[in-house]
Amino acid sequence: MQNLIYISITVVFLLVCFFMISNYKILALKLNFLDTPDELSNHKNKLPTGVGIIFVFLICIIYLCLLAFSETKVLNLNFPNRHYLFLLSIISLGIISFIDDIKSVHFLYRFLAHIVFVMASTPLLSNDMIYPIPEKLSLMIVIFLWVYIINIFNFLDGSNGYLSINAIFIFICYLITLISSKIFLAEFNFYMIFFTTLILTVYLYFNYPNASVFCGDSGSIIIGYIIGYIFFDLVNNGYWHIAIAILSYPILDVTLTILNKMKNGNYPWERLFDYFFLRALNAINKDHKLIFNTSLIFNLINLIIIVSMLAFNLRWLCLLSLVLAFIKIFYFNNLVKNNK
Repeated sequence: MQNLIYISITVVFLLVCFFMISNYKILALKLNFLDTPDELSNHKNKLPTGVGIIFVFLICIIYLCLLAFSETKVLNLNFPNRHYLFLLSIISLGIISFIDDIKSVHFLYRFLAHIVFVMASTPLLSNDMIYPIPEKLSLMIVIFLWVYIINIFNFLDGSNGYLSINAIFIFICYLITLISSKIFLAEFNFYMIFFTTLILTVYLYFNYPNASVFCGDSGSIIIGYIIGYIFFDLVNNGYWHIAIAILSYPILDVTLTILNKMKNGNYPWERLFDYFFLRALNAINKDHKLIFNTSLIFNLINLIIIVSMLAFNLRWLCLLSLVLAFIKIFYFNNLVKNNK
């Protein structure tokens, strides 16, 4: 009976997600909330953008429901320290990013907001996260890496379905890790990430090549914030090898590209569409499906590696995830070379 209730809630939530995203798409067309392509864009037509604000709304619903279930003893949940900061940061970053989707906000203001709300979110994490390092230095490293992860996933939102498939893979790996701990049903994090995965799955239906809607910065920034949060939650709970494995490719692609930008005298944040997957996309005449399918295959292989790490306690296998990330970059580079 309890399983039937869980299945019913999941189905209802999926339907709510579908209803809200499809109706936002109609509203965005009426209000002209559109992404207009330019010479660097990877799409030809004006498409609705900013659907990430629906992510924010749905996450608020999830949070309030979990809080209500906990207060009424329907669920006995373990919440993070000062858990309200999670919701506050999601709402604030989502609104600022949505304004940027519609009217454009200066990069420095957006970057400052990332720093402020990541700093505000650090109480969600344990104080002794990076044990051998002094507390202040540890805090600085956490803030820097969390802000960096946020922007990594903003940069990776450049091909239809690409951000979604990578984020869904990361969330699934996190959920599997929590399940392996055998206390997952008591965790706020489990339910929050589970339902966020459902949101992204529905969004992928609309964003799968050829996309009919974009999440915009209001989606990619929120996804990056949540991934940063679960990254440090994994590290804090001794699953540093899983944290490395799930972020190997995103960090390598963006970091190597940024270093190359700086080498060529450009700013790290310049919009040059020069990330490995985007260069490959342009080389193959904007075949979004090939890029999506490539990422899907590599993520499935990485999922097998991560499940093996958890099943057999082989932490060193995270090195295979790093190797896999380099292979994926090499593959994208080859696509560029072979299609010149």
